[in-house]
Amino acid sequence: MTSSPTLLDDRSRASPAVKSTGVEIASLEEDADLVGGQRSGAKRATLKQSPPGCESMGYDLHESSQFMAYVNGVAKNKGRVKGFWRWNYLCLTGVGTGIIAIAIQMALVAAFDLQYELQDALTEYGLGLRYVAWAGIRTCLAAVAGVLVCYVQPLAGGSGIPEIKCHLNGVDLPGVLELRTLAAKAVGIVFSVASGLPCGKEGPMIHSGAIMGSLMTHLNAGSLKSPFRQHQEARDMTAAGAAAGVAAAFGAPIGGVLFAVEEGASHMNPRILVRTFVCASLATLTVRFFLGPLEGDLGWGKLGTEVPVEFGRFPSGRVYMVWELLIFAMIGVSGGLCGAAFNQLNYHLTMWRMAHIGPRGTRRFLEVLFVVLVISSVNFWAPLILGGETERANFTSAQLLFQEGGNNGIKALFHNDADFDWRMLLIFSVIHFAEACWTYGLGVPSGLFVPSLLAGASLGRLVGQLMQASAAIEATPGVYALIGATAFLSGMARITISLAVILMETTGDAEFGLPIFITVMAAKWTGDKFNKGLYDIHIGLKKVPLLEHFPEKDTLTIQARHVMETCVKVVSPQMTVRELLQVLGGCHHHGFPVVEMSSSRFLGLVQRNSLHHLLQLGKAHGAFVEPGEESSDRCHVPFEAMASTGYPDCQSFETVRESLEPEDLDKVVDLTHYMNSGCYTVPANAVMARCFMLFRTMGLRHLPVVGEDRKLQGMITRKDLILEEEEDALIA
Repeated sequence: MTSSPTLLDDRSRASPAVKSTGVEIASLEEDADLVGGQRSGAKRATLKQSPPGCESMGYDLHESSQFMAYVNGVAKNKGRVKGFWRWNYLCLTGVGTGIIAIAIQMALVAAFDLQYELQDALTEYGLGLRYVAWAGIRTCLAAVAGVLVCYVQPLAGGSGIPEIKCHLNGVDLPGVLELRTLAAKAVGIVFSVASGLPCGKEGPMIHSGAIMGSLMTHLNAGSLKSPFRQHQEARDMTAAGAAAGVAAAFGAPIGGVLFAVEEGASHMNPRILVRTFVCASLATLTVRFFLGPLEGDLGWGKLGTEVPVEFGRFPSGRVYMVWELLIFAMIGVSGGLCGAAFNQLNYHLTMWRMAHIGPRGTRRFLEVLFVVLVISSVNFWAPLILGGETERANFTSAQLLFQEGGNNGIKALFHNDADFDWRMLLIFSVIHFAEACWTYGLGVPSGLFVPSLLAGASLGRLVGQLMQASAAIEATPGVYALIGATAFLSGMARITISLAVILMETTGDAEFGLPIFITVMAAKWTGDKFNKGLYDIHIGLKKVPLLEHFPEKDTLTIQARHVMETCVKVVSPQMTVRELLQVLGGCHHHGFPVVEMSSSRFLGLVQRNSLHHLLQLGKAHGAFVEPGEESSDRCHVPFEAMASTGYPDCQSFETVRESLEPEDLDKVVDLTHYMNSGCYTVPANAVMARCFMLFRTMGLRHLPVVGEDRKLQGMITRKDLILEEEEDALIA
């Protein structure tokens, strides 16, 4: 494999600056491979490609005179009105997410009950007919889920957690938060779980909650038009919806909030945390209010512990010896090793799928049918490997693990007092590990929480049973199953605090908080020695420019001038409509530096969506003026007019161009009203780490690089801050 060029060599070959409007940005003299007087030695280059349609989002305050006039005028005295509607929409998000979770759960209960009743009814007809019915029904169920992903909406596949993590990080993937994705996800997960594939419903519930939050942003706040569609507000709503999805699935509102903080949001503050917690609490309340009477024996109005992903409550008074903490830590290390192996295998499987299967179409659909047929066949015959009863009603607890849903299996491993057959338990652990790894990335909606917890619980239960002969052991096999489940999921996903709190809330086992925390950290630290978490691996495979929590050490030896793009499209403060159309039509950039023509001095940054709205609405609002005519402060499109037409969304360039008349092309527009004059900038010698932290903490989309007298020298975007390794950095 040939080594990639150095980052500095790559930038030194950049083409010269473009004269978009007669303004040429200052060129830089590259000083070979020297960075700050020292050789970089980094055989790495910045990310060059990202998924089609993938765009960054900016969360920084847009400090244009147009927007500030709106804030200090139209919206000045409507803060309480906006806050009232925000709380209403947060509550609707929580309740709506809970209702979706209830519908999924009730549909799954009905689907499994019908399958088990059919198996019991066919008992007298022999194993052959029972197998045909078992495999045939499950293949048909998986086919429905496969059609929804392979032909209707590919983004409905998987858990959706990597996509939501990217969105909260500031990367907008097209279609992730659409209503069609919600429908395909919610319906598809019922059929994929009911088909017996080792996948959980919790990931798709999180994705569904995030979509619910995003859909609420399209509503108005009284007379204010689309105030929640601005990227900052939309991000907060989406984060609250994701937290509501966790809370609805596990009945864990605190864990849901922590999950949103740990896995996605880098913008949390106490105010947003309160909003997110209220949304998550309402999701939990909705689920428990309805599932108690529908699934349990509670009357209406009584709240129990019934939630879609429920593992039963541990009785109080269970104890463990202090030296068992070391055993729990060792289980955590083992979970980290197993999780790293799982991630490694799934990485290579996903690479093969990307090369030979594709994201949608017939090949992916046929793979779904083949995989579910194999897995359903294995799960039907595997309980009979060691002999014994062939009727499902007479299966042992260990045999039932192959055919019960993930929740029931985890409950049995946590709470059954009778010992499981250790041979069958070991066989199940190995088979389930392979099946779960094979399933993740398949063309169906699939979560990975429950399959991972089940795999870890089976291994933990096996360890707990083997150690019960020792008088030095106080913890029961069920507790070891809980520790094993924690270890495997943390070793696979590298989730720490939120996972521990979710398990404590779900099992009501706060007294085992310390062992759970020790296990989680041991598993994460061990897994991190070998590869990244599975969600991060899949994000990396898609080339999504995700910014991690902290910059890499290499970024301290690289300067902004070495990663910036020097071929920048710029605009002047005043220009004709024709010139503006030429700039917009000649590139796909979303941010344009406004540069003073005479001195190349940087004045501000204007967004493409603002320019599209300007061109569409400018004539009606008097923003188009004759050449030589001075434009007054009133000659611009007010922000409320843009908001009423869907800002920050905008029409395509072709639609905008067709809306203009020939006599409009020679009119002049003043861009200073719409430019962000207070945007962040950095000098050319600023280290890359500083640029990274500005993007990560301030939610930037563009970062202009300026020199002396604020002369524009280049532009940094998100992908310029992602360093790719020569080798497979995702798995090393």
